[in-house]
Amino acid sequence: MSVIVEKNVAVALRDGITLRADIYRPQAEGRYPVLLQRTPYNKELWPITAMTLDPIRAAAAGYAVVIQDVRARWASEGDVFFPYRDEGDDGYDTLGWAAAQPWSSGVVGCYGLSYMGGTSWLAAASGHPALRAISPTTAPNDFYHDHFWRGGALNIGLLAMWAMRAIGPAALIRSRPQPADFFPLLVQLIDDIDDFEEVLRALPLDRFAPGRPDDDRFVPFFYEFMRHPEPDAWTRSLLVAGRHHQVKVPSLSIAGWHDLLLNADLQHFRAMRDTAGSDEARRASRLVIGPWAHAMFHNVVGDLDFGFRANGMLLDLKEDLTRFQLRWFDRWLKAQPNGIDDEAPVKIFVQGANRWRDEHDWPLSRARYRPWYLNGDGSFARERGRDDGEARSFVYDPADPCPTSGGGLLLPAQYTPGPVDQHRILGRRDVLDYTSAVLARDLEVTGPVRAVLHVTTSGRDTDFIVKLCDVHPDGRCYNVCDGILRLSFRDGQTRQAVEPGERLAIEVDLWSTSMVFKAGHRLRVLVTSSDFPRYDRNPNTGEPAHRATRFEPALQRVFHTADGASHLILPEIESTT
Repeated sequence: MSVIVEKNVAVALRDGITLRADIYRPQAEGRYPVLLQRTPYNKELWPITAMTLDPIRAAAAGYAVVIQDVRARWASEGDVFFPYRDEGDDGYDTLGWAAAQPWSSGVVGCYGLSYMGGTSWLAAASGHPALRAISPTTAPNDFYHDHFWRGGALNIGLLAMWAMRAIGPAALIRSRPQPADFFPLLVQLIDDIDDFEEVLRALPLDRFAPGRPDDDRFVPFFYEFMRHPEPDAWTRSLLVAGRHHQVKVPSLSIAGWHDLLLNADLQHFRAMRDTAGSDEARRASRLVIGPWAHAMFHNVVGDLDFGFRANGMLLDLKEDLTRFQLRWFDRWLKAQPNGIDDEAPVKIFVQGANRWRDEHDWPLSRARYRPWYLNGDGSFARERGRDDGEARSFVYDPADPCPTSGGGLLLPAQYTPGPVDQHRILGRRDVLDYTSAVLARDLEVTGPVRAVLHVTTSGRDTDFIVKLCDVHPDGRCYNVCDGILRLSFRDGQTRQAVEPGERLAIEVDLWSTSMVFKAGHRLRVLVTSSDFPRYDRNPNTGEPAHRATRFEPALQRVFHTADGASHLILPEIESTT
């Protein structure tokens, strides 16, 4: 089917602002269902807008695809961009416009990756009757608990990277500097991006110079997030967390085990199954989890190759991501009985085994949650070690933080996301290492992973970071999942004082994984107190990290005694072979 493209089509909003969209649709006369993507990254930037769904192929398959620049970005009008603040109303208005066009059948689906997935969720929560289904990929849910903050720590690497690189250049143009100032400001922004880690070391963070704190037309959201160091009505207002009951259409969530928004995608799916606003949405919503990092749907993730079945170009050797999503929209926008209802609601990629597997729900009901103990002799085992009354200790110095080594990242290219050999941090004096015996048989861990640590600190606040790793027979050690907790945020909702030397029992959420630790491998747990520049550095002084102007080293102790046995809870899956 031949396709025509219309550029910069105007969409008028209720407040008089005009947004602009590019439209890809069949050349043949007729009315077609609409697929809508709303982006802050430039509607013409195909490496992002077409990453998971090719608009030309979709148009050739009988859809009208609308890709729109959001308010205050690129070709669209608006004064200052602020993430998600206007996307509910703007999405609602755009849905109404799309449904009313002469080439539209009156039904719409929303899709997109990351920010665009977030706009899809907000459009769904708006309740517009033209919307029939969504397909959000790696989409945020709760700014505080699983996005720009995690475990009470600021995901400063993500926030700075996003503000400086993804939003900054176009925002600089819109901030309307004097012509003579523009080029020097652009050069400085590029230099700051190139010197990423060094500029993040400057204190205090709430006067972060590359964000131009005195220019309220540049990236004002960078500083606004820091003004909300614990969850409140403002942080809850920006995204869809707690509002899934307003979503009445089915969702297809596509996630990655090494994605920085993994937990958000899992929460979306669980909330849809439990609380969505219609029986159809609760019953028909689906979840797919690959071994991917953020915006990377390849079979090579980090340092590991998971095999071509993992590649988004040929999922499970059957279809690519475009075809997969078109089948989803064919069912809900064209009412085609194509059998997608008969497929499993959950599809996961089991790492280690490197195979896809169908499941009925998430988390898996057959998982057995078993403790594995961090013992004083450095072992990691199902049995608690001999109680010698000693704790293992290390000194965390914020001036010399443990460097970022893999994980769910969105950082400059020198910081590799996903599973990465941990040799860079093994042996550091501020990293504790607990290692299991060699496995006699395969061990599958699929589900949420959490650590229970019994700790003290000499500081007035501090962080604890836990990584679960897979150690290969040749000694290479790859991170599988990880988590962070700021002690002052140990109840998950409000800041609490930390008394130096006070013994605390804390839980660190390592999110989830699906991993077969193969026979001949070992499990390893790493415990430290920093992961920089991924997270901001806790100053240990009790002062909020984003306002800190000085650091103090802190002595950290992890206990392994009978009355305080530190351990991980692993969701084990019994082998069916």
